[in-house]
Amino acid sequence: MNLHFLIVLLMCDCSFSAMSQATFKGECISKTESSSLTYVVDVSGSMSDDLYQLRLVNDWLLDRVSSRFPCGVRKYTMVEFNDPEVGPIRNTSSRREFGEMFNNLYANGGGDCPELAMAGLELGLKNSPNNSIIMVLTDASAKDYDNATLINSIYSLISSKSSQVFFLITGLCNGLNDPKFLIYRDIAHESFGHVFQIQLSEMDQVFRYLDFTLSRPVRTSTRLFSAEYHGGHNSEQFVLVDVFGKLILMTDGVISTFSLVGPDGSSAAMETIVSEKWGSVYVVTNPENGTWTIDTEGDGRYSVTVEGLEATNISATTDCSGCHPNATCEEFSDRKECHCNDGLIGDGFSCSDIDECAYSWSNNCSGICINTYGSYRCDCEPGFTKNSLDICVDIDECSDENPSLCHPLANCTNYHGNYSCTCPPGYYGDGYDCELNECMTGVCSQDMACAKFKGHFTCFDPCTEYTPLDDPWRSIDSGYGYQCDNSLSGWYRFTGAGGIRIPETCVYGYQCSTIAPMWINGTHPSEREGIVNLTACAQWNGDCCMWSTNVQAKACPGGYHVYNINGVPSCSSAYCTDPAATVKEPCSCSEDEECKMIHGSYACVCKDGLEVYDIEDVGLDIDCGTEEMTASFHTCQLRNLHLNVTNIHLLDSTCVGYTERNNSEVILTTIPLQDGVCGNYLINNGTHATYKNTMFVQMETDNIIIRTYRVQLEFSCSYPLDLQLSLHNSLKPVVSSLTLSIEGTGQFRAQMLLYKDENYASPYYDSEITMSTKATLYVAVTLEGANSYQYVVVMKNCFATPTRNFYDPVKYYIIKDKCPNRRDGTVSVRQNGVSTRGLFSVQMFKFVGDYDSVYLHCETSICDTTRGRCKPSCTGVRSDFPLTDHNQFVLEYGPIVLSDDEKTSDAAGMHASWTTLILILLFLKHCSSFW
Repeated sequence: MNLHFLIVLLMCDCSFSAMSQATFKGECISKTESSSLTYVVDVSGSMSDDLYQLRLVNDWLLDRVSSRFPCGVRKYTMVEFNDPEVGPIRNTSSRREFGEMFNNLYANGGGDCPELAMAGLELGLKNSPNNSIIMVLTDASAKDYDNATLINSIYSLISSKSSQVFFLITGLCNGLNDPKFLIYRDIAHESFGHVFQIQLSEMDQVFRYLDFTLSRPVRTSTRLFSAEYHGGHNSEQFVLVDVFGKLILMTDGVISTFSLVGPDGSSAAMETIVSEKWGSVYVVTNPENGTWTIDTEGDGRYSVTVEGLEATNISATTDCSGCHPNATCEEFSDRKECHCNDGLIGDGFSCSDIDECAYSWSNNCSGICINTYGSYRCDCEPGFTKNSLDICVDIDECSDENPSLCHPLANCTNYHGNYSCTCPPGYYGDGYDCELNECMTGVCSQDMACAKFKGHFTCFDPCTEYTPLDDPWRSIDSGYGYQCDNSLSGWYRFTGAGGIRIPETCVYGYQCSTIAPMWINGTHPSEREGIVNLTACAQWNGDCCMWSTNVQAKACPGGYHVYNINGVPSCSSAYCTDPAATVKEPCSCSEDEECKMIHGSYACVCKDGLEVYDIEDVGLDIDCGTEEMTASFHTCQLRNLHLNVTNIHLLDSTCVGYTERNNSEVILTTIPLQDGVCGNYLINNGTHATYKNTMFVQMETDNIIIRTYRVQLEFSCSYPLDLQLSLHNSLKPVVSSLTLSIEGTGQFRAQMLLYKDENYASPYYDSEITMSTKATLYVAVTLEGANSYQYVVVMKNCFATPTRNFYDPVKYYIIKDKCPNRRDGTVSVRQNGVSTRGLFSVQMFKFVGDYDSVYLHCETSICDTTRGRCKPSCTGVRSDFPLTDHNQFVLEYGPIVLSDDEKTSDAAGMHASWTTLILILLFLKHCSSFW
C-alpha cells in the first residue's frame, strides 16, 4: 500500500485509530459498499419552491450516508424531466459533485399539471447500476401513465435490476384515486419502494426515512414479504428460513393497528425508526427462524413489505475489541456487528458526533439548541426561563422581583420574551433614565423652538436652524410614485423649483410622487404670530383627511416658512409643495455657502461643517500625489474671516493660487515634487523624502498699507523611500487589496500579507510561496488610511481552501465567528478587533488529495469603536457578544505551495515516515465538525 492511497483513506475518516478493519483489509476499494443513488427530478416551473426546500435537506442526507459508508456511495445519477423534454442524464462518483448538480437545478417551463414522470423514471432505471435507490421528485401526477409499452419497460427494469423506487410527491393534478397518481403506488409496491405524498413542511421527515433506507450496504437485504390491501383487517404470514441480523418492516398508507407475532407466539419487540401518517419503518433485531404473523387494520389502500438484513462487510467483525470505544458490539447468531451509539454516526469502527443543532428536525428544542458530544441540550432564548416542566416560559421583567430595571418614574411594559421602559408624559429619557422635559412647560418664547437634551435644554430660532429639503418630486405637478416621509423628524425648510410651501388645499391621491399626499388643513402663520400648531392631512380614497397628524410652522424673514415634522400617519405618504409658491434668495452665494440672517441681515456663510470662527480654524487640505502635491481650502472660510482671496501665493511669489469652481468653490495650488520649484525645499533623512512649502494669505484692506498680520500656512508631503523603491522593482507580491469608501471619513485600504517571522517585519513578495509543513504562517490583515482611534479591523472568518475558489466546500477554518480554532493547538490570534492590524499564525498544512496549494481567505469587517465594543470575547467556543460591524469585505492570499519534500506520489510507497503521516493527519480536520 503506497502513501498516496493511505492519504486517500485518511479522507474517509479523520481518526487513524478508528479506521474500519475492512478498510485496512483493502475492502474499501470495493465499489459495492452501498446502494447507488439516482434522482429523477421534475424541473418544470412549478417546482421552484420544492427544489428550494429539497436543497435544505439533501446535503444533510448525503452527509449522513457518507458518514456511515466512509468509502462512499458507488454511483450517483441525475435525470431531469420536463414537458416535452426528458433529460439530460449526468453521472458521477463524487458526492460533492452530485450535491452541486442538485443545487444547480433550475426550474422553468412546463404549464399543464401532469408531467412526463414515467419517461424520466425509465431513463433513470436504464442509466443506474443494479440495486440502486431511485428517487422521483415531482409535484404532479404522471402524464404518460397509460403508455403500456413504457410501463412494461419500467416493470421489466425493476425486475432485472432489483432497484427500489421511491416517489416524493408534493402535489397532485386531481386526487389520490386518479390513475395518473395510482401508477406511482403500483411501481413503488412492485419495487419494495414507497410513495411519499406530503406537504413541503414534512420534507425533513421523508429524508429521515430515506436516511435509514440508503444506509444499508448493497445486496445485503432479502425481500421476504409484500402485500397490498384495500381497507379493513388483514392477517398474513411469512416463513423465515435464513439467518438475518434484522427484519425491516415498512408500511405505506393509513394503518391504525399494526402488530408482528413471532414463531413462539409472542409479540415481537419492534424499534420504531419512522412513524408518520404516510408510512412507518420498524426494525426487529435477531429474528428467530419460523413462521411470523402480521396483523393490520387500515383505511383505504395500504401495503406492507418485509426485508431481511444480513450483517454487513462494513460493520461486521470477528472481534468486538475492534469496535470504536463509543460503539456497541451486537451479536447476530454467528455474526458480530459494530454499531455507533445513539448521538453518533459512522460504520461502527469509526464514530463521530452528530450535530443535532445543525438542522431543526434533528432536535426538539423550542429555544436554543446547544450541541454536545453524543447528544444536545436545549436552552431558553433571552427573556425566557425554564419552569418545573423544563419548558421555556416568558420572564415577567416588570414583576415586583425586578424593581430596578426601569427608572422609578418610568412605566414598565412586559412583552413575550422582552420588556420596555417608557418615561411618563412631561418627562424626557429612554425609560431607564427620566428627567423633567422643560420644553413641555413653555420655557421658550412663542417665536422660539425648544430642544431637549439629557441634563439641559436650549431655545433656538428654527428660521436659522433647519434642514433644507430640495426635492423636485414633491411638487403637486409630479405624478405617481411611492415616496414616504416616515423618516422626517425636526425642523425643515422646503426649497427649489418644486415649491417652498405645503399646499393649504386638498391634494388628491397619486400626486407628489406618493400615494396619499400630505397638505396643510389651515392657514400658514405670519411673522408676528411666531410658531403655531397646524394639522396636516393625508388624502386617500376620496377622503381629503383620511389620516392626520400635528405639525408646527413658523414664518421667517425672506418670505419662506419652516415646519416641525415628525413622520407621517401612514405610508406611502409624503409632504407636497406648491411650485407656484417661490421666493427669491435675498443673497447670492457659492455652492459652499448658504444664505442666512446674521445680526438682522442676510449674508452668505459657509454651509454646515465648513464654519470657521478664527484664523486657526481654516482647514488646509493636502493631497500628496505620486508626482505632485496640492494644497487647497474653501473660499467661503477666507471670506468669512475677511481674508483676501485674490492675493494668495507660495514661497515663490510667482506661484499663486487659483479658484476651482467645478463642484465647490475652492482655492488651490499644485506644485511638482521637485526641489526648488515654487519655493519647495527637500529634506531627506535617509528613510523619507519630505517636500515643504508655505502658503501666504493677507487680510482684506482698502488702504495702501496694512499693519495687521498676514497668514502663513506651512504644509508638506513625506514619502517613504522604501515604498518608492518597491514600486520600481520587478517583484509582484500576491496580496489581495481593495479600497472602500466610508461616507465622511475618506478612503480605507485593506490588505492581507504573509510574513516570514513572528515579528511581522518581513513580508513575502513572491507570486508563489513554497514552504514546508513544519513552517509557520504569519498572517496580517491591515487597514490603511483609517483613524486608528475610531476604526479597527475585526477578522470574522479566516479559512484555507485547496483552490482559489472562495466557495470551495473543502474548508479548514483557522478563525471562525471571530474566535480561533480551539482544536488546532498551532493557531494563535495575536490581535483581533483592537487596532488597524489583525494578526494570526498557524502551522503550515496540506489538504488531502491531489492538492499542492493552499489559499487563505478572510472575511473581515471594519468596526467603529465609537459605536460599540469591537474586541471579540472568546472565553467560550464562540464570541459571546455581538460586535459592531461595518463595511464587510473579503481578502484572499495564495497560492502557498508545499515544498518538494512534502509532496507525495505513488512512487514514494511506504518509504514515507509515520511522522509525516501523523503531521498530515493532524491537519485533515476539515472532514469532521470541530466547532
